[in-house]
Amino acid sequence: MRPNAVAAKLTLTVSQLCEYIRRMFQLDPMLHSVELKGEISNLKFHQSGTLFFTLKDEHASIQCVMYASDAERLQVEPFEGMRAVVCGSAGVYVKGGQMQFYASQLRADGVGALYERLMALKQQLACEGIFAPERKRSIPLVPDTIGVVSSPTGAVIHDILNVSQRRDPQVRILLCPVRVQGVGAAQEVVHAIRLLESIDSVSVIIVARGGGSIEDLWTFNEEMVVRAVAACSKPVVSAVGHETDVTLCDLAADLRVPTPSAAAECAVPLRDELDAQLETLNRALRVGMLAQIAGRQNRLQMIRARLSACRPSNRLKQEKTRLGFACAALDRQIALRLNSERTRLSQRMRELEMLSPYRVLSRGYAIVTREGMPVVSSAMLHAGDRVRLRFADGETRAAVLDSQEA
Repeated sequence: MRPNAVAAKLTLTVSQLCEYIRRMFQLDPMLHSVELKGEISNLKFHQSGTLFFTLKDEHASIQCVMYASDAERLQVEPFEGMRAVVCGSAGVYVKGGQMQFYASQLRADGVGALYERLMALKQQLACEGIFAPERKRSIPLVPDTIGVVSSPTGAVIHDILNVSQRRDPQVRILLCPVRVQGVGAAQEVVHAIRLLESIDSVSVIIVARGGGSIEDLWTFNEEMVVRAVAACSKPVVSAVGHETDVTLCDLAADLRVPTPSAAAECAVPLRDELDAQLETLNRALRVGMLAQIAGRQNRLQMIRARLSACRPSNRLKQEKTRLGFACAALDRQIALRLNSERTRLSQRMRELEMLSPYRVLSRGYAIVTREGMPVVSSAMLHAGDRVRLRFADGETRAAVLDSQEA
């Protein structure tokens, strides 16, 4: 009974009690390194980088905290509903008077949880047409500037730079450095893609990182990253992981290559080959241009000939020549016609002469007329009538002295 009496006399403040319990937790070595399995819920990312979430199973739940220094080392970004194994220590939050778990490491509870989420998201995006082949665009043959979204350290960016410089010493590479895994990496990748997209000189964007497990590559399976790649207005080359690794980012990109070095080979043309192609095209263009010029010159000459033929002065000259020929032909016809008519006239004149009454005058005959009328009978004359006598060599006047009928 005495211990109970002593305990009854112990009076503590709330702070003292919580602090006592906190120390008890610290003194228990079993609670210093614990692995908890459960499902993540109420996940919150604080602006300081600290993660707050609840880890629960079918019968209980516990509040968990992961400080920014530990969250930065995460290999996979946690998500709501993720089944996970959390390593850390149990303790008491004195101000809140509640037990919580201080997480230092976090991993998926087997690949199955991540794979299930990956397949669900893949099916959703495929139904939206994000991975449709007709959305793919070709990589520009001669890019201006190549944007690279990758970690500034490690072999990836060095491989890209080495291959690019070897293929074209004048190539321009613009690196937008990001974290490629862990908490906040997805947001950095999305921001980098949009930043490079806004730069006019950037012709193509390479998203790259080295190989790893599904957890290591999970950033490039995040929905926000996949949608950013698909929505980018410039061609995107995805070089995430090794040849056997396939992420949703690979499916959404315009071109998927197995390694970062292959990405540089696809994006950067060989300067020597390009120069040779340009020289070949230049020669072909020159030959074609000369052929076009020769063809146009021939056509121009034909048009000039047509214009010359249709020129009014030439037409007038032609018509004058035709008129000259026509006039000469007309003169010949007129001469022929005149000769013919002269011949006919001569013939008619001879015929008329043969029939002319004046022809017999040369034989001693004369034509008698009175008042312009021929006298064909003596009965037409009377004594005293004046008549005109026409002889072969001229005319004379006479008077009728007497008239007798035969």
